[in-house]
Amino acid sequence: MTGVTTTIVMTVLGVVAGVTVRQLSGRMAGRRPPPGRCEAACAAAGMLAATVATGAGIIAAALFGWWCVCASTVDLLARRLPNTLTLGGAAAALVAATATGHGRSALAGALLLTVPLLVAHLVAPWSLGAGDVKLALGLGAVTGTTGPGAVLLAALLPSVLTVLAALVVRLRERHRRTQGSGPRGLPHGPSMCVAAVTASILTGWPGAV
Repeated sequence: MTGVTTTIVMTVLGVVAGVTVRQLSGRMAGRRPPPGRCEAACAAAGMLAATVATGAGIIAAALFGWWCVCASTVDLLARRLPNTLTLGGAAAALVAATATGHGRSALAGALLLTVPLLVAHLVAPWSLGAGDVKLALGLGAVTGTTGPGAVLLAALLPSVLTVLAALVVRLRERHRRTQGSGPRGLPHGPSMCVAAVTASILTGWPGAV
């Protein structure tokens, strides 16, 4: 297939995947996200995968992006990350990495990204949820196959993104209060996912699983 055809196919598959992601995340979170958002996000992930990856890496990149959309959606809706999603994703990433000869780098990435977060969670549980620590396993496994630079960026970028998101939320806080609802906690999972995807792309996704 040509590049344009591949992009179109992956975008369409992303829309289909988005329907599944919306239903799955809705079940995990206890309520479904608004129609169209998961579909649009997964379509973008599919299109991006076709742009930055080659060969079988396109499917791997798309699956990673769709998993990130699902995890982010659940965290935004329910402020939690189920073990089925985090540990299941980590297991799948490690198995895929091992099958393609990247097992050691994936395991190293998972540990490098997870251990600091685990320490932070144990020292100050209110600052970081256990679900975020488990999510780091899968994100670290994928970025680990790309290289140590990706793991480092995936570790440093989420805090910046969460701070920026917090500023946006703070600007909207007054409006929310006037509508009769107070501010809600800000999940860290979406920032972790965006950071991991960005890190994988910037450091050379074709070398990933």
